Amino acid sequence: MKNRKIKNIMLVILFTIILIFFFIHLEDVVKVLDFIFSVLAPILYGMVIAYLLNYPYKLLYERAFKNMGTKNAWLKKLRKPLALTLTYVIIFGIVGFLVGTLIPELSSSVSTLIDNIPVYERAIKSSADSVAEFVFNITGYNLYEFTSYSNLITLITGNDTTEFFKNVITNFVPSAFNTVLGIGTGLYNWGLGIIISIYLLSSKEKLIRQFKLVTVAYTPERFHKRLFKIADVFNNKCGKFLVGKIIDSTIIGVMCFIGLSIFRFHYPLLISVIIGVFNLIPFFGPIIGAIPTTFLLLIINPMEALGFLVFLIVLQQFDGNILGPKILGESVGISGFWIMISVIIGGGLFGVPGMLLGVPIFAAIYTLVDEGTQRRLKKKQISADEIAPRSEDDLPKAHKSFKENPIVEKASKLINKGKNK
Repeated sequence: MKNRKIKNIMLVILFTIILIFFFIHLEDVVKVLDFIFSVLAPILYGMVIAYLLNYPYKLLYERAFKNMGTKNAWLKKLRKPLALTLTYVIIFGIVGFLVGTLIPELSSSVSTLIDNIPVYERAIKSSADSVAEFVFNITGYNLYEFTSYSNLITLITGNDTTEFFKNVITNFVPSAFNTVLGIGTGLYNWGLGIIISIYLLSSKEKLIRQFKLVTVAYTPERFHKRLFKIADVFNNKCGKFLVGKIIDSTIIGVMCFIGLSIFRFHYPLLISVIIGVFNLIPFFGPIIGAIPTTFLLLIINPMEALGFLVFLIVLQQFDGNILGPKILGESVGISGFWIMISVIIGGGLFGVPGMLLGVPIFAAIYTLVDEGTQRRLKKKQISADEIAPRSEDDLPKAHKSFKENPIVEKASKLINKGKNK
C-alpha cells in the first residue's frame, strides 16, 4: 500500500515537471510538433483516407462479394483486390465527376461576375458620390482628392503613400509564394497519402494484429486493456458519426439540388455540392456554406438570393429536427452546447478537419470520462443522484417509462417478494 502511494506521488511530480517544462518552452515544443507533423503528414493523411474508405470497402468485401469464391478457390483470392479496387474507383470516380462538373459551372459564375462588373461599378460609384457629397456638406472634406487619401494613410500607418504601397508589395510577394508552396506541399502530401492508404487498407488485419501483439508484449495488462478500450470507444464514436454525417450530408445535397432545380435557381449543382460539403461540419457548417452560395446568387439577382435563403432555412430545419436525428441517432451522445464547444476548439486547433472530427473525438472523451466517473463512484459506494440529483428532463426515456409503467412495477414487486421468501 505504501509503495503504491509513493508510486502515485512520483507520477504526480513527474507529470508536474513535464507540464512546467512544456509551458516554459512552449514555442520550441510547437516548432518540434510542427516539424514532426510536416514529416508524418503523408502517413497521417493516408491513415485518414484509409479509415474513411474502410466503410465502403467493408461493404463490398463482406456483403457484395461475401459468397465469392465459395466454389472456386482462385476466385476467393480476387475478393480482396477486387473490393479494394472498386472502392477507390467508385469514390474517386464520384469526386472526379463532381470536380469535372463543377469547374464549368464555377467558370460560368466567374464569367457572369466579370460581365456584371460595369453594373457593379456604376452602383458603387453612385453610392460613393452620395457618401462623398454627404461628408463634404458636413465637414468640407473632399474624399476624391489624392492628398486626402495620402493624409489618411499617413495618419493610420505613420508612413507616406509610397512607403505604404512598398510595404504592401513587399509583404504580398512572400505571402503569395508561401501560399503557392503550401498548395504544392498539400497536393504532394495528399497524393502520397492516397498511395499509403492503399497499403494500409489492403493489409489492415495484419497491421492491427502486429500492433496488438507488440502492445500486449511490452506493456502491463492493465495498460493495454485500457488502451484497447479507449481505441474501441474512439473508433465506435468516430466511425458512426462520420458515416452518419456523410449519409446525412449526401441526402441534404441531393434534396438541395432537386429543390433548386424545381424552383429554377441558377447553378443548382454547384450550390448543392457546396451546401452538402459544408453540412459535414456540425453546428457552423450550414452557416459557412450559406455565405458563398448566397453571394453567388446575389450577383445574379438579389430576390433569387433571398428566396434561396428561405429555402435553405427550411431545408436545414428539416435536417436538424427530422433527418439528422433519424440517421445519427445517439451516435454523438453529447448536448448541443458541447457540440458547439468541440467545433470551436477543433477548428481553432486544426482548421476544417478539426471542426469535423472535433465532435466525435470530444464525444469519445466524454464517454470515457463518464464511464470512469461512474466506476469510481461505484467503487466508493456513492450514488450520483445523492451528490447532484437530476431533473425529470434529464432522466433517460427508459428510466421514465420504467417508473411510470404499472405492469413493470407489479412485476418488480412479485420478483422482490420471491426473493424475500
